[in-house]
Amino acid sequence: MTVLLPVRDEEKNVLLCLDSLLAQTARPLVRVVDDGSSDATAELVRRRMAEQENPGRRLVLVEAGPLPAGWRGKLHALHAGLGSPGADGPIGTPWLLLTDADTRHHPELLARARTVASARRLDALSLAGAQEVVGLGENLLAPAVFALLDVFLGDWEAAAEGGPAVANGQFILLSRSAWEACGGFASVRGETIDDVAIVARLRAAGYRTGFFRAPDLLRVRMYRGFRAAVSGWRRNLGGLFGPRPLAAGGVLAALLLPPLALAAALLAGQLVGAALLWTAGAASSMIFRSGSRHAPIYGFLYPLDTLLLAAVLARGMADHRRGRLASWKGREMRV
Repeated sequence: MTVLLPVRDEEKNVLLCLDSLLAQTARPLVRVVDDGSSDATAELVRRRMAEQENPGRRLVLVEAGPLPAGWRGKLHALHAGLGSPGADGPIGTPWLLLTDADTRHHPELLARARTVASARRLDALSLAGAQEVVGLGENLLAPAVFALLDVFLGDWEAAAEGGPAVANGQFILLSRSAWEACGGFASVRGETIDDVAIVARLRAAGYRTGFFRAPDLLRVRMYRGFRAAVSGWRRNLGGLFGPRPLAAGGVLAALLLPPLALAAALLAGQLVGAALLWTAGAASSMIFRSGSRHAPIYGFLYPLDTLLLAAVLARGMADHRRGRLASWKGREMRV
């Protein structure tokens, strides 16, 4: 198996991710693709390469090169990593793992995922891990976002196999032959939601994909700090809901109506009704947080979490309507 790890300014994450990948019992080849980093990311990878028993055999650094017109940065980095020979030669392994630098992998994760894919005859397998959050800002926003995404996903059992085309770019195990038969990364080069686009492409060609939870085997901290979380989720929600304005409108209504009712009750002096509304909202927030393994105590801040999510979604929708999502590490994100 070969791991493709695209990185761009990931000096805070890359070594922790690499160490978890190199510790895999499946012993994959790990190919890091540097997508124009301006920090110490590439140098840190080179140092880790030099520390290996056989430098260049299990860990390779590839330069993605300039971003061509019409390509998304991550997809181009994956394309470059797959197509460019490294010290280990051209990629010849039958399975590819696409993952991100903010992930931490249990040593048995890749071996177990490969076993499940084989047993269920899947051509692609994607996993949702445990999402870590630190501090007030991250705890306020991220669990509310994941609750929203869970609602839209619906039945996890249905999503496991044969249900909607769902994927998480933090972990996608791909059959190389199936993906190349679909046209590879060039076939989805301009897609905003690239992980879902990859799975949809495979499904359209008749291949089988699966999506599962693995919170004990995969850990992710997507954004560090409140500002990064707001910017990142503004971009992601804009890309996800931008083409679905009716769905976004329904979500905004569902998010805003209860806090408006709470405010109206307070203004009218109906303290008992306001207390009941707040209790119901706080309890719901705590239940959602418990379900996603986040600290329930932050549910007491309701409706701040709901209002923040609504604001971020609204900004993302406005960005999409203008044709430009929030930038990512200095890179413009045109729709």
